[in-house]
Amino acid sequence: MLAPCPACKELIRCLDKDWHNERECPERKLNCRYCKLSFYFPEIKAHDEICPKFPMTCEGCGKKKIPREKFQDHVKSCGKCRVPCRYHVVGCAEMVENDKSLEHENKSLAEHLAKVLDVIQQNKKEHVELSHRMGSLSVQGSPASLSSKNPPSALDPSKGSDTQWLFEMLEKKMITFENIVCVLNKEVERTSSVVEELMRQRRSDQEKIDGLNTKVRQLERTIGQKDVLMTEMETRLQEIDLSTHDGIFIWKITDISKKRQDAIVGRCPAMFSPPFYTNKYGYKMCLRIYLNGDGTGRGTHISLFFVVMKGPNDALLRWPFNQKVTLMLLDQNNREHMIDAFRPDITSSSFQRPVSEMNIASGCPLFCPLSKLEGKNSYVREDTIFIKVIVDLTGL
Repeated sequence: MLAPCPACKELIRCLDKDWHNERECPERKLNCRYCKLSFYFPEIKAHDEICPKFPMTCEGCGKKKIPREKFQDHVKSCGKCRVPCRYHVVGCAEMVENDKSLEHENKSLAEHLAKVLDVIQQNKKEHVELSHRMGSLSVQGSPASLSSKNPPSALDPSKGSDTQWLFEMLEKKMITFENIVCVLNKEVERTSSVVEELMRQRRSDQEKIDGLNTKVRQLERTIGQKDVLMTEMETRLQEIDLSTHDGIFIWKITDISKKRQDAIVGRCPAMFSPPFYTNKYGYKMCLRIYLNGDGTGRGTHISLFFVVMKGPNDALLRWPFNQKVTLMLLDQNNREHMIDAFRPDITSSSFQRPVSEMNIASGCPLFCPLSKLEGKNSYVREDTIFIKVIVDLTGL
């Protein structure tokens, strides 16, 4: 059965009445989903364009669902919204973010002043033109002129209205000119204050930076001194940990292949061992090794030397140093050690009481042929060799 829709008068089936009223009827009423007011269907889309509750998105900060009625307030307070420069009235076309407007004005101060000056000059030019026109009208409107040129009955009544219009226009131009000058003066004063404040802040910041730089340099010096002390302490601890006090010392040299190559190319021709002692209060000594030889042994032999060092108890010891020294390259299978020994030449400066950190080294430039370290051998295992020194303690 068909029946007319009470709103649009269209004939519809009774079974479809609810569907038609809710979905199809062009005259149906709908509630705005934002402000909840009721509107006819044809009006609802137009209402969205003016609905005060319609959600809007700020293009500056990206914030969404801002009601239209509050959007302008958001634009004024949002630091990321782009708005026309305040000087757009005088020709500045820049769109700037709110929180950068002051920066833009300070940066473009000269440009803004130039545009304001252009406007002032243009107004002045128009003012001069109006003044000339006013003067011309005044002359034309004088009684003598009127009586001589035209009879009273022939006067144009529109001249008075033209003069009044020119006066009003001139007054408006003058007011505009005065307002621009007033704004310009205020802006110059404000900008000067801002510049002075920025200069004071810059000087204050520079003083702080200088103070911090001084503190940093002091801290760097302190850290450098502490690093030196730490290095010295680590060296002393290593010496204490590795040193012996019985005249016997075994020197373990690792990474022998790399160190030999460094010696061959001259990067590190010689190495010193940690110090060792004949007893707790005795002579301080160390070894010096050339893995590619030195002097007559260069390129063919390992050169191994004995060094007398300046010790803390030298004043209590007998000089020159006169103890027999035995040097050994240990066979790691304990079969055939390479051994050499010598007794000091007491006339040599190498064995006198040291006056510097260490005496001139003395020992065996032809201690061990380099061929002994090549190929399969029992002196080098896991890229490591062991050097042993024995100082005869007889008579001490």
